[in-house]
Amino acid sequence: MIASYKQRLMELKSQYFSVNDIKKTFVLLSPFIKKNKKAYMILLSLLLVDIGLTIGFAWFFGNIADAAVQSNFNDIRWLVPIGISITLISIVTGFIYIYFEAIATYGVKKDLKNHVFQHVLRLPASTASNRSSGELVSHFTNDINSIDGVVGSNIINFIYLPLIYLTVFIFLFQINWQLSMISLLVAPAAIVSGAFFGILLRNNGREIHHLVAKMNGFLNESFQGFLTVRSFTLEKLLYRNYRKQNQELYSLEMKNAKLRGWFHSGSQLVSSLTYIATLCVGAYFVSTGVMTVGSLLIFVTLVNHLVYPLTELAGKWAGFQRSISAVERVVTVLEEKPDCEELPTYLRPDDRGLQAITFKDIHFSYDENQKVFEHFNLHIPAGQVIAIVGPSGAGKSTLFNLLQCFYRPQSGEISIGGRSIEEFTIAELRSRIAHVSQDTFLFQGTIRENLMLARPDVTEEEMEEAARIANIDSFIQSLTRGYDTEIGERGIKLSGGQKQRIAIARAVLKKAPILLLDEATSALDNETEYQVKAALDVLMEGRTTLVIAHRLSTIQHADLILVMDQGEIVQYGRHEELLDEPGLYKKLNHSFKEESKDLHLV
Repeated sequence: MIASYKQRLMELKSQYFSVNDIKKTFVLLSPFIKKNKKAYMILLSLLLVDIGLTIGFAWFFGNIADAAVQSNFNDIRWLVPIGISITLISIVTGFIYIYFEAIATYGVKKDLKNHVFQHVLRLPASTASNRSSGELVSHFTNDINSIDGVVGSNIINFIYLPLIYLTVFIFLFQINWQLSMISLLVAPAAIVSGAFFGILLRNNGREIHHLVAKMNGFLNESFQGFLTVRSFTLEKLLYRNYRKQNQELYSLEMKNAKLRGWFHSGSQLVSSLTYIATLCVGAYFVSTGVMTVGSLLIFVTLVNHLVYPLTELAGKWAGFQRSISAVERVVTVLEEKPDCEELPTYLRPDDRGLQAITFKDIHFSYDENQKVFEHFNLHIPAGQVIAIVGPSGAGKSTLFNLLQCFYRPQSGEISIGGRSIEEFTIAELRSRIAHVSQDTFLFQGTIRENLMLARPDVTEEEMEEAARIANIDSFIQSLTRGYDTEIGERGIKLSGGQKQRIAIARAVLKKAPILLLDEATSALDNETEYQVKAALDVLMEGRTTLVIAHRLSTIQHADLILVMDQGEIVQYGRHEELLDEPGLYKKLNHSFKEESKDLHLV
């Protein structure tokens, strides 16, 4: 039983005094604290001034009381200006302290948020896709905002509180050592209570942070999927789930409030008992002539400074522990290795002519149980239009992901123009590629802002020309605000076809030598598809183009059609050649005709 008790004690010790967690916290925050070191130095200086003011005010209070008792008006006359001066200095330093505390706290938070956001933007797609958007948002809205316990005045207080305790103790010890010793009796209780509640608050705080992240993800999905929610009448189910999570959060927050309440009440009890004991013993000393009334007033004024630094230090340590649980979650993101040293930035596309693309002996799998390519080889001649068809899961979109370094193969080499893509910076590589995906993503803002994402220096004439090529210019001109029309979150105010044509116009503006079209006309009706296909034919001129398509009618004039199945090229040739031979392409063509017939009947 003793061994079990010791084991539990060691677990609590490692849980509460984890050197590794504390080290990670300060390794993460020290660069941002150093960046705001002037504010921290001013805070420390002001706290030292505050110690002097605390002692000075108690001295003033005691001396003016003695002067009053002794009817010594000369002493009162010169003590009054000192009291006024101490008060004015306290007011001024209090304002300055609050101001610089805000700089020290919010400055670190601001810099940390910038650092974390920059890091997330540099994460590989394979890493970022494993984290929900709600979880990532929670790091900024909840976790970083909960680090007050390890920044600002809280760090300074770990120096200030022991210092003011020692200063006051030495000062009072010289007046009456017996009364001073009373404060030593409460020290163990204050420290133990702080440690105990710190463990509970940290563990409860960790649960709160995890639940808030989960709720943010739930809300994010619910709001983004409004149409799906209404289509499947999921409103009641979502409300029930959210209400359940909200109740769990309420319970955890109430538990946190109870823990803080018990700690605060315990601290007040210790403080009150110490004050009463000091006052009673001090009154006895005054009655026996051991000390003066002024000395007693100095004691009762300062006695709280022999208690609150201990309870406050324990409380700050408990807050420190709560903040570490938030920092832990941020550290897990920052420990993920980014795929580039600096943020990619816009570069003008490479204009050194057409370039071939080669996949050589590629091995790739998303995980151990999901192999996509083994010994995959493919050469795409410069300036040709290569179409890729095949059933779902054949590896078509994976080729696009690998070419853009969203994912990296386990082995093998991908090259552009005879140069491995690993030799390019991310910015150099992606400036060469314009990608129109099946899942068109538009940012909240105006049509103009979304088109300018392709090139910051785009002119009005170039924008209008790109819109004409994509057959979207007439629609934009019909809008009241034209290119300055707000399109809503993810372009919700536009139809699927309109969003896709804006994405095509964006690809036109990029003027990249390599064009990737992933079901670029899938959201268009037959008439619009014909118009956009003609525009894409113009766009593909002078570019190396890869096209993924299920509608075989859109790729009949490709220079080469590759038929993929289960990560392998099972057929290749031109449209007419592939129709003349048995195989998967012929089956796909037959299936497409049947689907078209059904759609025509509808």
